[in-house]
Amino acid sequence: MVLIRIQGLRDGRYPIHLVVAAEEVPDMAPEFFGEVILTGTLEKVGRRYTFEGSVRCQARLVCDRSLEEYTEWIEAPVQVAYLADTELFLLQQGEQRDRTYEVQLIREDATHIDLSEDVRQELAVHLPMKRVAPQYRDRSFEELYPQYAARPEPLEDPWAPLRKLLNQSE
Repeated sequence: MVLIRIQGLRDGRYPIHLVVAAEEVPDMAPEFFGEVILTGTLEKVGRRYTFEGSVRCQARLVCDRSLEEYTEWIEAPVQVAYLADTELFLLQQGEQRDRTYEVQLIREDATHIDLSEDVRQELAVHLPMKRVAPQYRDRSFEELYPQYAARPEPLEDPWAPLRKLLNQSE
């Protein structure tokens, strides 16, 4: 789990650097392995906690062009805000956790904030849709596999039959 300790913090800004094994993040996409590295700044103002930073982790991907496996660092921004309000937190307990709200609620006596879900989602969203190994990114498919490249057939002149008729009438 990606936990930031908040117990006993005074108002101010705090640099955060956490390293967690990818296996410790619940429901992490299977492409990710190694360490999840979270860096940024936690700011506390009254009962409000705001984290702004980035997360990175290595992913094992399969190239869409060559079917070769390759490794790439995936990096994503993370911005979350929490409000310590036990009464609102308890009211929300029975409801489904809704990510549409800007501020997430935590108990006033909470000792940590859990960024696991935000980290997992941001990394998953930043996986590339088109997965191309670095050595193939600047080369076209036709260049890599000329035997499979589509060869355009010469187009017939669409006016040829009319020209024939015109020539016959003369």
